[in-house]
Amino acid sequence: MIILDPDVDEERQQEMLERVQQIIRDADGVVDHVNDWGRRKLGYAMEKKADGRYVVITCSATVDGLNEAERVMTINKEVVIRHMVIVLNPIQAERAKANGAPLPVDDRPEGDARPARAGRGGPRRGPRR
Repeated sequence: MIILDPDVDEERQQEMLERVQQIIRDADGVVDHVNDWGRRKLGYAMEKKADGRYVVITCSATVDGLNEAERVMTINKEVVIRHMVIVLNPIQAERAKANGAPLPVDDRPEGDARPARAGRGGPRRGPRR
């Protein structure tokens, strides 16, 4: 999974995605799917950004290929906000190969914020004894 800076021009974002895919292929890996989830709000601000472009690349790759792809993404901090390699078990891997990464389901009504945490920020109810 790669979170790209949405403020960087589309051409540089696309170059980074193509470079990562080429690194995987050059290391005898196979890219099965590239799922672009688009611009989404981040769970918390990263690099002073409130949202990012999420892209999930489903692939079969060697350790060397993944290490090189991670190295390149780490160096390109002006384009890549965060990245994470997720290793799937065999059942999940077969499902991902066939269908790609499904878009996450947000079951909150439009505009709803995260639920408030209990016991935080509420009024005090008198002195403790």
